[in-house]
Amino acid sequence: MGTRASSGEQHADSRSIGDTVQRRRVKEAARGPAASAESMMARQVALSRTQVCGILREELYQGDAFHQADTHIFIIMGASGDLAKKKIYPTIWWLFRDGLLPEDTYIVGYARSRLTVADIRKQSEPFFKAAPEEKHKLEEFFARNSYVAGQYDDAASYERLNSHMNALHQGPQANRLFYLALPPTVYEAVTKNIHETCMSQTGWNRIIVEKPFGRDLQSSDRLSNHIASLFHEDQIYRIDHYLGKEMVQNLMVLRFANRIFGPIWNRDNIACVILTFKEPFGTEGRGGYFDEFGIIR
Repeated sequence: MGTRASSGEQHADSRSIGDTVQRRRVKEAARGPAASAESMMARQVALSRTQVCGILREELYQGDAFHQADTHIFIIMGASGDLAKKKIYPTIWWLFRDGLLPEDTYIVGYARSRLTVADIRKQSEPFFKAAPEEKHKLEEFFARNSYVAGQYDDAASYERLNSHMNALHQGPQANRLFYLALPPTVYEAVTKNIHETCMSQTGWNRIIVEKPFGRDLQSSDRLSNHIASLFHEDQIYRIDHYLGKEMVQNLMVLRFANRIFGPIWNRDNIACVILTFKEPFGTEGRGGYFDEFGIIR
């Protein structure tokens, strides 16, 4: 294995692509509509998806910062849920399909439901948008998947999960990334058991926490203090995927590339930004979650 880069270097590498795109957008906006249209046409002509993925791979693996030779285990806590089915599994598939995951990567699902990989595939594959010619690649992807059933507050269940991960290729030394696709009510029990039982002893560990982070300020502070007592700050990732949507990202471009908006779009003049998102379906299996936390934040 190669020498690991520092956490700061990893973060810098992962941000470089987004920073480059953001700077380019600001420059194009400042140059005017004609320049933006010209640049857009050039990108459309010059870059196919394969070429774009090649650029991304070069960025990720430059200087071995992404540790292409290391084993990585991606653990989805709440693998039977709506978020995992519609968003997480499809996204991991797209990364795998385009060669943007390290070669030795395994995906482990964990939830209370007694499921198999075949069940996970049946639930999530309709959201993959896989082309017919990608069938062989799809089989390779699911061959790297496994599933463990267990409770979220039961230490013995986490011991089984850890044993399962240790049985994978270089499992005890693998880097482990835990994605908590779960309601905040179980975050404390889950993070406590992960810390006590499932941490990699030689590789790095990451905890990804999905929104909502608590139900109010008090519960959010309590949860932050709890997680901070178990993990270092550079091991914790708090995710709100709506902040990554293009419309939200473009607010910053519109602000700083416009001489009228730039001076006045600030905390003194804007009370809040309201995002309205209309889903083409109902709660459908998410009733328990919304009964507990509501839908407005």
